[in-house]
Amino acid sequence: MNRLATRAVFVLFLACAVSVPAARAQSLLFDYVGFDYEDPNLNPAMFGAVGDGYRGLGEVGSLFGPLTSDQTNFQYTYYFDGLTATARTTIGPFIIIDYTNTGTLTIYEDSRSTGTAADYGTNPPSALAPATFVDGTAILVGNLTNFQYIFNTSTNTGSFEADFEAVGGTQIGNFPLNQRKGWTFAGTSGNSVTVPTGYAHQVDGQTFLNPPTLNRTGTWGGIKARYR
Repeated sequence: MNRLATRAVFVLFLACAVSVPAARAQSLLFDYVGFDYEDPNLNPAMFGAVGDGYRGLGEVGSLFGPLTSDQTNFQYTYYFDGLTATARTTIGPFIIIDYTNTGTLTIYEDSRSTGTAADYGTNPPSALAPATFVDGTAILVGNLTNFQYIFNTSTNTGSFEADFEAVGGTQIGNFPLNQRKGWTFAGTSGNSVTVPTGYAHQVDGQTFLNPPTLNRTGTWGGIKARYR
């Protein structure tokens, strides 16, 4: 099956259920909520135009083993960048955006008493964002690859997914070598009316460990396993 046909099958399935893939609690690494934006934004009238940069930032509500956290005394934030749209395909009401380069996602830990509170501000990048999200200790750094964003123009909602590999941060030693790959970074975007000026969407998602499967990525069985 060629790549465009695979996308068409994927989109037909996604039309029935656009949601963050379900994951067992013990498989979760972290969950998050925040906003995304484009920088550089070569075509402001078109989200995901080829050449546009894609970035996101926000708060990490929960972290799970092998990560450790202290939500009482510290605020946890995330920021990712390094992604550039390289292909944009329209199938019916769906827009499929591929980012084929490697992005970087970092989780930061910042003291609630002496640190700087995260502030989205407006029109990022600005003096507030991403600056107030990246001024803590980088506890986890990961690579994002095979990043794909699917947006439904009829509902103004979307879903995105990428492979995540832990590569650095002060807690990288918590990960056994055989557990640094195989994670999925995923999320959804909604048509919230509370999106600050200059941001594209409100996003909500999680990073989880893929369960073992006999299906190879890209097969119909693999798609069902990811989104059931």
